[in-house]
Amino acid sequence: MIPSPEPGPGDPLLVPLTIQVDPGARGLRADLYLAGRLGRISRARIQAMFGRGHVRCGDQVLRASRRLHGDELLTVYKPAPPQERPMPHVPVVFRDRDIVVVDKPGDLTVHPTANAFTRTLTAFLQGLDGGPFHPAHRLDRETSGLVICGRPGPVSAALKAQFSERTTRKIYVALVHGPFDAATEVFLPLDFARSSPIRIKMEVTRDGAPAASTFLPLWSGDPASLIACIPHTGRQHQLRAHLEWCDHPICGDKIYGVPPECFLEFIETGWTPELAGRLLFPRHMLHAAFLRITHPVSGEPLEFFTDVPADLRAACAHFGVECPPAEVLLERLRSVGDLQPGNSSEYSRPGSSRGRK
Repeated sequence: MIPSPEPGPGDPLLVPLTIQVDPGARGLRADLYLAGRLGRISRARIQAMFGRGHVRCGDQVLRASRRLHGDELLTVYKPAPPQERPMPHVPVVFRDRDIVVVDKPGDLTVHPTANAFTRTLTAFLQGLDGGPFHPAHRLDRETSGLVICGRPGPVSAALKAQFSERTTRKIYVALVHGPFDAATEVFLPLDFARSSPIRIKMEVTRDGAPAASTFLPLWSGDPASLIACIPHTGRQHQLRAHLEWCDHPICGDKIYGVPPECFLEFIETGWTPELAGRLLFPRHMLHAAFLRITHPVSGEPLEFFTDVPADLRAACAHFGVECPPAEVLLERLRSVGDLQPGNSSEYSRPGSSRGRK
């Protein structure tokens, strides 16, 4: 008999949370995978969800020990979150009958999470005329910028295939601590930081998944620099973890380059004057500014750009960093859009002495 996900008397209202399993999760236990994906829910609560039959794959109730195949669509029934803030404005950069490109604000999750059910990019896409549309890739909640989305089915699958096959080009702009004078490549594997109390944190480790990033200075100064970031792989928190390893963490990051208490305090109390004094900015200053991709139906090459948002420009001004106007920034990013790994002046590979160990 399948346990009912309906709450009992006195239990909170349950809402379904849909989770697309990453292809790279093949072979992982379901409970360990969800512990990583639902980083703000304790392991004890996750185990309780499994015990109550609140984790399903289709009509099947999942056991905590179930080994995942990758690409499954899981449904997790969780208590409804408290009243959420209103949906922010989400600019639509491009749209046709098959795809939508949006400029995601820096305080909006892509998919529903433990604390955001209706205030998500997915909910916004569900409400678009001609929708729904599915995001083809993810951005962290605090990362602003371009997200391309497609119609469910072959269009969405074709977009996701381009990202998994690494035929797209994404370029981010980041404000980082310290002078950043030279183009730098990092070829270092990443895995979950097992010793950190923050379960979603990643770290450089020899036994992790391969990860490669290129970082190029746009304006170097002290105490901060503006850089372009090109991920050549798609690991969780890849740019943030690699920049921490380089001793150039992103300004405003609550997880990387700061004590874990910053993130743990934020989870408990939200944004406070004390955190503002330590972090300066309420989000990490990372923006997905440039995207080059092939249209999944017509085969036409497409290029999209969105200027850095006002809060990132204000953060640059705080440190006296010169942030170029939109047209200049676009040309700078275009000029490095074809850069492949191996073209930069500095390299960091396993065993390198550069960066933080």
